[in-house]
Amino acid sequence: VRKKTPAGGAPGPHAVGGRGAVVLRSAAFTRPRGNARRVVVPHAQARGEIPRAVKQDAAIADIAPKQLPVEQRKILETLASKSLDEADAVSADPNANPVSPEQLIGGTPILDLSAYSLNPNVRILAKTEYLNPSGSIKDRIAQHMLSNAERTGRLKPGMTVVAATSGNTGSAVAMACALRGYEYIVITNEKTSKEKVDSMKAYGGEVLISPSGVPPDHPEHYQNIENRLCEENPNLYYGVDQYNNPFNAEAYEATLGPEIWKQTSGEVTHFIAGGSTGGTVSGTGRYLKSQNPDVRVLMADPRGSVFWDHVVNGVAAEDVKVSKGWETEGVGKDSIPGCFDINVVDGMVRATDEHAFRTCREVASNDGLLIGGSSGLNLHAARVLSGQVEDGATIVTVLPDSGVKYLSKIYNDDWLSEMGVETTALCEEAQACGDLYWRPDIVDSAVAPAAAAKKAAKATEGDDLWSRESLEQEMNYLLEIAPQLVDYHVASVSGSERVHSRLQSPDELAATFAEAGAELELKENADPTDMDGIRRAVRAVMDNSVRSSHPLFLNQLYSGIDPVALAAEWLASTLNANVHTFEVAPVLTEIEKAVLAKTARMWLAPGSPAATPEHDGLIVPGGSLANMYSMILARDRAEPDARNVGNSGKLVAFCSEQSHYSYRKAALVMGIGMDNMVKVKCDETGAMIAAELEKEVEAAKARGMTPFYAGTTAGSTVLGAFDDYHGCADVCERHGMWMHVDGAWGGAAALSEDKRARYLDGFERADSFCWNPHKMLGLPLQCSIFVTKYEGALAKANGVQADYLFQPDKNNAGADLGDRTIQCGRKADALKIWLAWKYRGDDGFSDLVDRAFGLADAVERDVRARQEHDGSFVLAAEAQCANVGFWYVPPRLRPFDPATASANELTEIGFVAPKLKDRMQRAGDAMIGFQPIDSMNKPNFFRLVLPNPRHLSKDMLRDMLDRMDELGKDL
Repeated sequence: VRKKTPAGGAPGPHAVGGRGAVVLRSAAFTRPRGNARRVVVPHAQARGEIPRAVKQDAAIADIAPKQLPVEQRKILETLASKSLDEADAVSADPNANPVSPEQLIGGTPILDLSAYSLNPNVRILAKTEYLNPSGSIKDRIAQHMLSNAERTGRLKPGMTVVAATSGNTGSAVAMACALRGYEYIVITNEKTSKEKVDSMKAYGGEVLISPSGVPPDHPEHYQNIENRLCEENPNLYYGVDQYNNPFNAEAYEATLGPEIWKQTSGEVTHFIAGGSTGGTVSGTGRYLKSQNPDVRVLMADPRGSVFWDHVVNGVAAEDVKVSKGWETEGVGKDSIPGCFDINVVDGMVRATDEHAFRTCREVASNDGLLIGGSSGLNLHAARVLSGQVEDGATIVTVLPDSGVKYLSKIYNDDWLSEMGVETTALCEEAQACGDLYWRPDIVDSAVAPAAAAKKAAKATEGDDLWSRESLEQEMNYLLEIAPQLVDYHVASVSGSERVHSRLQSPDELAATFAEAGAELELKENADPTDMDGIRRAVRAVMDNSVRSSHPLFLNQLYSGIDPVALAAEWLASTLNANVHTFEVAPVLTEIEKAVLAKTARMWLAPGSPAATPEHDGLIVPGGSLANMYSMILARDRAEPDARNVGNSGKLVAFCSEQSHYSYRKAALVMGIGMDNMVKVKCDETGAMIAAELEKEVEAAKARGMTPFYAGTTAGSTVLGAFDDYHGCADVCERHGMWMHVDGAWGGAAALSEDKRARYLDGFERADSFCWNPHKMLGLPLQCSIFVTKYEGALAKANGVQADYLFQPDKNNAGADLGDRTIQCGRKADALKIWLAWKYRGDDGFSDLVDRAFGLADAVERDVRARQEHDGSFVLAAEAQCANVGFWYVPPRLRPFDPATASANELTEIGFVAPKLKDRMQRAGDAMIGFQPIDSMNKPNFFRLVLPNPRHLSKDMLRDMLDRMDELGKDL
């Protein structure tokens, strides 16, 4: 919606700056007359020269950046010292003499588009870059880059110029080559409009079309095609490399920046432009800031482009990824170009194709101007910005190309409909939609302190911060949502709903939530959401989440929730107590001690009527932390002074090659170093070989190291393997090492008399043990227990006696648990296992463990039967713990025998699991993990795990394998 022209104002857009635009064109691009195709002495810009400063007394250092080569810097300094009067005299009458095509580049008029401003006291001006001879702003860089390539000898007569482009640079390079007598090859992608492709061809060269949407490292990405052609034709092809060419940004610094400064008489306060190479915003911004450091430079970016994540979210250049595609040409990027200078950018405006194209159609209808999509994005971004800046601001943007290049797209209703782009009014009257971001150090804080002080004072007034009505509404909402949560859980465990509600990308999720009226983004200074909005948000979370309590959620080592433990979770959250001191959590402290004592008996004295063995322990936030606690205690025994002076650098620890990665992370965090966490070989079942442990220990000693710790595993993550505890304990005792058992997954086997005897013989010889009831027992995340045989060990290793918490003269000071931990706050996770254990009893938990192990055995038998019958499934790893591994084999790959398979067959079978899992997820069927084990020459296979299988049966698993066969037959 346009702002109406104020009464008495000039209707529509009009050129401003008058003679200034013409002066800059003539002064910057004067060159001798002659044959256009003959290589002549380059004009000022083509030699890399930058026009003199608008201010006659401008500092030379501002005009000639120190990073430029000495020779070029001297040229720039000479040019900068020219008299302003002399330059004006030379160009006073641009029509006095004929001009060459190159002299038409630059010096474009500047339009007043303030009618589109959201603030009548903020001007919006736009450079009409579509008036350059090839029809776009890119004429500036094409001439500048080729001239400098000639000057430096990288481009010689007879060579072919090669350029990757999203469109406009291709036409500009083609024109420049036509003027200079070079053959050219331009590579663009399928998104580029037909009009632009035709214009690239029109100058007589070759145009290659690459696929659109391929990742930046793909060989068919248009930039990689340019690189490959140049590598294959050295000294014959010259690659423009516009995305990383330093003369790209310099061209704008040399021409566009000075023109804007001149045409606005130095009144520009904000410059905003989209980017693909980043050259426009970087070079222009550098020049404007050299004249006035307070000029704010912003980048407009289409939603999906990687610039936003790089600038706003701090994602490293090598880690950025396109989140969704966009149709606006010439802006946005799938990687961060070398031309882009993030230090110049003060802020970002992000918008959609709809915003850009709607603006294009609006300008055409209202002002008789056909502008391109990037022009529409820039003007829309300027409009967004105009509503956020102070009165008196002058915003300058650029209109990079003409809408004539997009008649088959932006101005074609059929194409817009085909693309699903709506160009109806998108924003309310006097508003503009878009995401605006400022660098934190840029945000204007002149009035912030006083306003903040006033707001803070107001917050202390009255009996309550929020009204009684608000409190009553919130309490009623708790009554309302409680049955909804119960219903959600019941629907999940019944298996009546999809496991995965809908497979969506992050951007698709964001769109889904926005459509539901519950945006994921927490915007600054946004109005509070009302209770209806909260209802929509909660519903959106439930509707778009994975149902981890579904019987067929078999993807991770946790599944489902014990209802009694869920009630305990709700109770713990309601109590909201921190289990660090007895005085604030008396009951919860004693409950934790009871759980630790029960675990110590389960580990060290199962079924014994004897007293609880001596022990120490904690409920900790996950098995990874439990493993680190064991290593901390081991270090404290090996090097007691380490807690004060640090590690000696001599300690070395050991774990199996199939153990959980948290062992290595603990070594990283504790300063021991991941190189000093030695991986020990395993047997064919995935169990650590005690003899190999001995070898590694002896080898470490020979290197002058001090072996101090061995981390064993009860139920490895992938194979479910149980280590040789007696063998490993013997090695540890001979070498004075601490032995820990990571039973996060398989430690629950200790609850079953049968499974304990089969899998855990000797684990009681370890110095410490951990297990996670939130895994096999189905307690709410998270519930992890760490215990050691040595009473007082945790406080000795970790205690610092914070005097504001652990005062020795307070009541029941000796009952505090907090100084044993490496953290301060802890949730009351013990309440969940305590209440569930009360309800289920030892027999209930034992039955649950036996069911999990038994169902894994049943799946193994079923897989073996299918392997024998038709080869549709092949066993990859025998059932151990509640794990079983298998390959699904499509008919065309049958029969498959991993023992005799060729390298190609192993590679191909490795592609099956990811593809089949994708189909299962999209169908809302079972979720099952997959992974390879390179050390065992096993390509990707399905790892079926069966935690908390209270609602899972043999028949359900058999039917699941049938459905997998149906879904995968054509792979």
